[in-house]
Amino acid sequence: MNSFKKSLLFVAIKILAFLFMLMPMKFNLWMGRVLGRLGYHFLSRKRKVVYANLKTVFAATHSPAQLRALTRDVFINFIQSAVELLCLPKIKRLGFDDFVEVQGKEHVDDALALGRGVIFLAIHSGSWELASVIGGVVEGAYHVVVNDQSKLPELDKMLNEYRTIAGAHVITAGVATKEIIKAMKDNEIVSLVLDQGGRAGLIVPFLGKTASMSTGAMRLAFKYGCALCPVWIERRGNGKHVLTAFKALDLTVTGDLEKDIYVNILKATTHFERLLRAHPQEYLWFYKVFKYSSQVRVVIIDDGRTGHLRQSQAVSSHLGEVLKKKGKSVEENVVALQWKSPWALSMFSLYAKLAQYLYFLRNEDCLKLFLTEASYNDVIKCKADFVVSCGSQCAGVNYILSQNHLAKSISILTPGLLSKERFDVLVLPEHDNPRTLKRSRLIIPKVSPNLINASYLKDQSEGLVKHYSHLKGSVRTKFGILIGGDAQGVKFDVNQIRELIDQVKEAALHYNADILLTTSRRTPQAIEQAIVREFKNFERCSLCIIANQRNIPEAVGGILGLSDLVIVSGESISMVSEALSSGKRTIVFSPHGPYGDKPRDKYEDFVLKLNDQGYLMVSSVYDIKPKIAQLLSHKITLKGLDDRNIIQHGLEAII
Repeated sequence: MNSFKKSLLFVAIKILAFLFMLMPMKFNLWMGRVLGRLGYHFLSRKRKVVYANLKTVFAATHSPAQLRALTRDVFINFIQSAVELLCLPKIKRLGFDDFVEVQGKEHVDDALALGRGVIFLAIHSGSWELASVIGGVVEGAYHVVVNDQSKLPELDKMLNEYRTIAGAHVITAGVATKEIIKAMKDNEIVSLVLDQGGRAGLIVPFLGKTASMSTGAMRLAFKYGCALCPVWIERRGNGKHVLTAFKALDLTVTGDLEKDIYVNILKATTHFERLLRAHPQEYLWFYKVFKYSSQVRVVIIDDGRTGHLRQSQAVSSHLGEVLKKKGKSVEENVVALQWKSPWALSMFSLYAKLAQYLYFLRNEDCLKLFLTEASYNDVIKCKADFVVSCGSQCAGVNYILSQNHLAKSISILTPGLLSKERFDVLVLPEHDNPRTLKRSRLIIPKVSPNLINASYLKDQSEGLVKHYSHLKGSVRTKFGILIGGDAQGVKFDVNQIRELIDQVKEAALHYNADILLTTSRRTPQAIEQAIVREFKNFERCSLCIIANQRNIPEAVGGILGLSDLVIVSGESISMVSEALSSGKRTIVFSPHGPYGDKPRDKYEDFVLKLNDQGYLMVSSVYDIKPKIAQLLSHKITLKGLDDRNIIQHGLEAII
C-alpha cells in the first residue's frame, strides 16, 4: 500500500470515528451489524478463512448452513467491536457502567494482595478494546501491550489515545519486556494474550487440534511469581458486555520448567476452550488459528473402486512420510461416496464444472442434491488440511471440499470435466499423457501410485501365511499369478487363459516351483471355473484364491511378497503397477489375444512402453514358459522401478 492510499485510509477512519461520535450508540451498533453483513458477503477471502477455522472445530456438530450463519455472526461481532473502539471517547463520556459490567473484581483484589503483580491472560475474543475499562475500576495501574501499526502510524497513535482514555497505559511491543517487568515489580496489572504464539510458540491441544500458544505470560509468572488471572469479555446484546476476571490459575510446579510451562498453558487453553465452544462467535477467527499445528488431517475421497482407493492411500502415505519429516502427525480419514443414482453422478459432473466459475455453487450443501443422506453426512462431518482423490468421479467433490476447507487438493489421474489447474497437485502417471500439460506442480510417476514397499510386502506376506499356514517355510521357487477381469474395451478369453495355465503348469513342473494365484472381483465366472478345474488337482498349485468366493485382503500383497516371479494380466494398470513396484521380475500377458494384433488401447500402450524401457516383459500366452526360462536363467535382466522419490519430492512443493 503506497503512502497516498495509507493517508486516504486513515482519513476515512477518522471520518468514520467522527460520525460515530455524533450518532447514538444504538445506531452505531446497528451500522456495525450492517457493515458486518456486507463484509461477510463481499470479503470472500476472509470469509473462507473464518469458515475453514470454524469447520476445523465444529465439523462434527454443525451443518454447513450453521457454519455459514456462525461465520456471518463472527463478521458482525468483529465490526461492532471495531465500531466500539472508534467510540471509546464517547463511551467514556457516557459512562463505562452503561456498557460494561465487570465481574470478578474480588479475584483481581486477591491477586494484587500477593504483591507480585498480576497478568490478565486473555485471548483474541470479544470486544477486547472495551476490556481496557477495567483499568478504571481496579486499584493500581493497568497496562496493555500492543503491536505497532507500522503501516499506519497515524492510526496507531489515534488508537493508543483511545486506549488511554479508557484507563489503560499502553506498552508498545518493542519495549514490552522491560516495562512489563517493571510493572510486575510495582505490583501492577498487565494484559497479555495467550493465543497466536506464531512460529516460536508452544504447540498444545486447542479446540480439537493443536495450535501455537505464546509462552511469555507463563514464563513471567514462573520467574517473578506474578498471578495469572484469565479474563473474558462477552457481548450480551443491546450494546452491553460482561467483563469477567477469573480466579488466578493454580499453577502446577514440579521443578521441570519446560514441562511446567506446557502443563499450565494447557490448563489455560482448556479454560478458554470451554468459553469459546459456548460462544464461538466471539473469537477472532480471521487469522489461520491452526497454521502452526502439529496435526494434519488428510481426507481421502473413495469412489468405491478398489484400485482408485489404493492409489489415493498410496499418495496419502507418501504425503504422511513428507509431513512426518517436518514433525507433523497425520490423521487419515476415508470418506466413501454413494451417489443417489447414475443420473445424479452425471449431473454432479456438470455442476462441478460450473462451480469452477460460479463461486456461489461451491458450498458443501450442494452435495446433498447428489449424494445419499448417509454419504452426505459422512462428507460434511470431516475437516481436511489435504484432500486426496483418484479419478473423475471424486474430482468434483475434492474441489468443493478443498475450497471450503482451505485445504490443499491432490488429484490422481485425469479429473474429468474439471480443469487440471483447479488442483494444487496433479499426479498423472505417464499413461495419462501428462506431457501435454504444462504445470509446475505436476507429478509424473511411471506407474500408478500404490502402497507397495518392503514393509508392506512383509506385513502382507505374514498376513497371508496366517490364513494359509502351509505356505510357511516353503523354499521352492514361487510363481505369483494375478488374474484381473473384463474392463473397458477388454474382454477375457477363456481359451487364452487355458493356454496361460498350461504354460505355467509346465514351467512349474520343470523348475519345481509353486504357483500362488489370485483372481479379482472383476474376473468373469467362466474364467474362474476354468482356473478351478485346471488347478484343482495340480500338486504345484499351493494357493488358488477366487476373490468372488473368498476375498483375502492380503492376497495380492502377500503373493507379491512371497513370489520370485510374477505373471499378471495386462488389462489392470493398477495390478501391473503393483507388480513392478514390488521389485519382482514381471511378465505381463494380454487376456484377450496377443499384443499388437489390433490398434493399441491405453492398457496396451502402458504395458508396451514399460516393456520397451526394460521394466517388464510382455508375452503372449503361448510364450509364457520360454519367458519364464529367460528370466530365471538371467538371460534377460529387468530394471527396477521405484516412483516413491518422484512422488514425495513433488508433494514437498505444497507443504
